[in-house]
Amino acid sequence: MSQDEQQKQNDDAWAEIRAAISAPEVDLLQLLIKDDSGDDLNEAFEYLFGTAVHQGTLYDITLPVLRFCVRMLDQFSPEATEWVVIWIQLVGSLIRDYPENPYAIQLHKENVSVVEALLALDAEKRSEYYTRALGAWAWYFDAEDELAYRVRARLREYPVDGGTVAALGAWGGDTSDYLTSDDLGVRTAAAFHDRSKAGTAVLMEVLTNPNIEDIWGEIELTGRINDVVEELVTRDFSGIAEAERARLGSLAIFYASTDYMPWEPFLQLINIGNGNGVLNTEATARFLGAVVDDNDAWSTSATFTIDALKKAGLPSSREELRKLVKSMRD
Repeated sequence: MSQDEQQKQNDDAWAEIRAAISAPEVDLLQLLIKDDSGDDLNEAFEYLFGTAVHQGTLYDITLPVLRFCVRMLDQFSPEATEWVVIWIQLVGSLIRDYPENPYAIQLHKENVSVVEALLALDAEKRSEYYTRALGAWAWYFDAEDELAYRVRARLREYPVDGGTVAALGAWGGDTSDYLTSDDLGVRTAAAFHDRSKAGTAVLMEVLTNPNIEDIWGEIELTGRINDVVEELVTRDFSGIAEAERARLGSLAIFYASTDYMPWEPFLQLINIGNGNGVLNTEATARFLGAVVDDNDAWSTSATFTIDALKKAGLPSSREELRKLVKSMRD
């Protein structure tokens, strides 16, 4: 880009943002250009994370602020760039998580410009969150797109960690080489994006690790362990070995017996109601028995439990479910 073209892009960016938000808000964004840190810069960050996006909510101003940040990304100070990249990652994750949101639909159209800006960012300004930001915007491209090839090539330049492997998989890259990694985050990311039998076996294995929830939260900015469990239950279990089937049943029981762990997705695998029958009668009875015995599921989480059981085609009262389990065991 020539100097004149760069100046026009900058002028256009400032003109558009001044037309979209108030003058005090524009002043906050100007702080991102300064080559220093401190309270002033923190005010700009608070605007990005507390106003342009707030507690996982997108707004009408999110779009013009995103456009401004993308156009000016290479103009920000190094510290500002790191936080703006994190913010761009957050916006991409929220669009992915809430695709029907009207603001998300508009933001989605910025996908090419966002990824191109990230690819063009100077190497010295790419922080540890850089690869995760690329991964957050991967969901809107075909793996065979020319841009996808370029992103995968860029990702392979970086040290292997969970976030980078997750981004590579999201962009259609092969993650099978990382299934045997000693790093739990790398192994989890690789298995999440590898739908082979080997990948599924590793996904079952990592879901038994007590640290998996924290690890996944480090990989995906808005990630929940529910996402990993839901990915597992959608896998193809046809021809599954009995030993693996037993492991799957034990995993379902473990989640139903552990506080605050998502057991609901495993209802898709039971052999009664609307389940697909991957779990046999004994495993189904043990799993549902664990649900019956979970006091929390019938007190603080009762609404979610009832809704999940109804959706699964099962009795939604504790006593009726207990009777069903007893009949299956008799």
